[in-house]
Amino acid sequence: MKIKFDYFLKILVPAILLLVPFWGNSQSVEESATRKPKIGLVLSGGGAKGLAHIGVIKVLEEAGIRPDFITGTSMGSIIGALYASGYTVEELTEINKNVDWNNLLTDKEILQKVSMEEKKETQKYIFEIPISDNQIRLPAGMIEGQHLEAYFSELLWPLTSEEDFDELPIPFHCMSVDIISGKVVEHSSGDLVEAIRASMAIPTVFTPVDMDSMLLVDGGVARNFPVQEAIDMGADIIIGVYVGFPEEVTKSELCTMPEILSRSIALSGIVDARQQNEKVDILIVPELYNYGSEDFTNGPVIQQLGEITAREKLDELKALADSLNLQLKPVKRIRQPRRIKVAGIEVEGLEFVGKDYIESKSGIEPGDSVSYNDVREAIEYMHGSPYFDKITFSLKKGPDNNDYILVFHVKENPRVMFKFTPNYDNDMGVGLVTNFTLLNVVMPSSRLLFTAHISENPALRIEMSKLLGRQQKFSNHYFFNLSDYKHPMFIGGNELGNYKYFSLEGGYGIHYSPGLNHILGVNGMFRYNRISPMEDLKTIYDEAGFSRHATKEWGYKFFYRLNTTDDLYFPSKGVRMNLSLSHVLSAKVKRTGELHGEGVDYVLSEHDGLYASVLADYDWYKTTADFLTFGLGLNAGFNTDNPGVGGMFLLGGERFNTRDIYRDMAGFSTAELFTYNFAFAKAELNARIVKGLYLSASVNAGNINDKFGDLVTDFTDKSVADYIWGYNFGVKYNSLIGPMQFLIGDNNLDSKTRFFLSVGFPF
Repeated sequence: MKIKFDYFLKILVPAILLLVPFWGNSQSVEESATRKPKIGLVLSGGGAKGLAHIGVIKVLEEAGIRPDFITGTSMGSIIGALYASGYTVEELTEINKNVDWNNLLTDKEILQKVSMEEKKETQKYIFEIPISDNQIRLPAGMIEGQHLEAYFSELLWPLTSEEDFDELPIPFHCMSVDIISGKVVEHSSGDLVEAIRASMAIPTVFTPVDMDSMLLVDGGVARNFPVQEAIDMGADIIIGVYVGFPEEVTKSELCTMPEILSRSIALSGIVDARQQNEKVDILIVPELYNYGSEDFTNGPVIQQLGEITAREKLDELKALADSLNLQLKPVKRIRQPRRIKVAGIEVEGLEFVGKDYIESKSGIEPGDSVSYNDVREAIEYMHGSPYFDKITFSLKKGPDNNDYILVFHVKENPRVMFKFTPNYDNDMGVGLVTNFTLLNVVMPSSRLLFTAHISENPALRIEMSKLLGRQQKFSNHYFFNLSDYKHPMFIGGNELGNYKYFSLEGGYGIHYSPGLNHILGVNGMFRYNRISPMEDLKTIYDEAGFSRHATKEWGYKFFYRLNTTDDLYFPSKGVRMNLSLSHVLSAKVKRTGELHGEGVDYVLSEHDGLYASVLADYDWYKTTADFLTFGLGLNAGFNTDNPGVGGMFLLGGERFNTRDIYRDMAGFSTAELFTYNFAFAKAELNARIVKGLYLSASVNAGNINDKFGDLVTDFTDKSVADYIWGYNFGVKYNSLIGPMQFLIGDNNLDSKTRFFLSVGFPF
């Protein structure tokens, strides 16, 4: 029996070994036959045209199809990431309808989110050139994406930088290109916000994304239609939506520099898309011939066109769903708690700004429970300072897996910037405003500004501030201002000649900024002011018995400034307020002139005194009916004594900025009125005709007087009709080269028409 059993084993074992592979194969074939084919949705890039993807997804769901995998590039990565994270078609439609692309696709600061010290320097220069290592360093792209990434972070809160994109409700991958190696990069894990930002980083438009050792740009450069990646994820059937550049174009479509540049950047991706198209089972190409990649304002229309094109294949899509017996299940959603617990804070990217600045300014500490809005407000507060070009955040899992590490990613502004902008107005002439800004160069947490107005009416301003303390709400402030302006002298609306007004001021102060929109402080100051006639006015001065009037004074000033408006030059809402109280401890007033025709100036009179001065400005703006902006204001200045030139207020003109002793006044030329005391109320109306273009009208009424008591009497004794009235009307335009305006004005003192024209950002 033993022999027979051994013989049986010799036959059985080889037979089993031979049959095992066939048994395994038959089992695999059976599983393959019973496994339902997987559907991959591929969404190409195409800028604004990618909003058509939403319309296509809507039709897919109507057909009963929700994909098993999604891949996307550029705009396809944005729509794909949101849909893969559980956003419904209805939610995507609302996003498309309500999102402010004009804000997202710029790095323009929101004025209410800019610190008071920086407000006057923002939105002011056409050209801003960074300087590094004594060389001009042009930026790597026009848009950093500060607002864009903040918006993505809100939509995808609180995904961490350690996510596996295959674990999203729908597995998702997106594409970018490493411009160092030239390789296509497939993002399947990590920070989803960073991944889609890299996928849409159009070269020269957006700055590249620095990730590990790579420098990433828009995936459309080489892989605009990631079909193969969907197949590699496990898709058996591919539904592709292509809204990228057309493969064939004519010469007439490549006439401009942007058209040629765009085509050159996308050419490799266009060729690759042709090869990827061959792997698609159902290809949908929305008919968007009349729209370009920049037409974000037409997002709802583009979405509708995507839906219309997809409906042409609705029967085919339904047939696919029926053949696979698909059942559309409720949408899953990533977990999005309103608040999370912060276990720790990290900062990446700091070079010259201390970490304590971030920690103190953010207002967030380990152990805090924070919402997205808390983090956003902290970032906006920090970004409102002059020190940062960009601040974003990411999250990492905390020690106990139920809390998070908050990571701030910062990119500091260049330490040295050269800025300039031309300007013109018919009162002050042609000029060029130039500026050097030095950040953290003189000392840590410091800013030094050199600003000059090169023109026939030159001016110079030098300011340095140094932040103090851990919270850095206090600062030391040093300043020096100089100007030498030529002004015409008017009597009864007639120009008699010109005089020179020379002003020099310097000092030191301590300032306190409790928030972004207000600041208060005290300055110690020295001032020297001088009025002297030019040749065409000397005879009048000779008749007055002097040829020069000068004041040297020193004292201190308390001030408070508030600005909650949304634009420096065309505010639609908010309040501007400026209050100051100056106490001059010594004011030496000197008049000089010729005696007996000797040709030598002598001191004709000189006295030393002290006085106090109050200046108050208040402006309120509100927009109604979406195009009418109303403005109301009060402006007043008072002196306790006759202080000479130093306490004089110069009224008149419309220059988009209120600075020092100059105050705008409708119906009068710049500095046409000069007085020691004044009070005016004003009203203005701006009606928007088209974007940036306004019909404008303003009126002001009040009184001026060299003595405060007489000014009060003017208001009590005069009827309103006898006040000084002035008005302007005309057009204003918010252009790329700065605010423009052409106004016609008049007043009730001389009833003579005045014209005012200005172009460009003011000094």
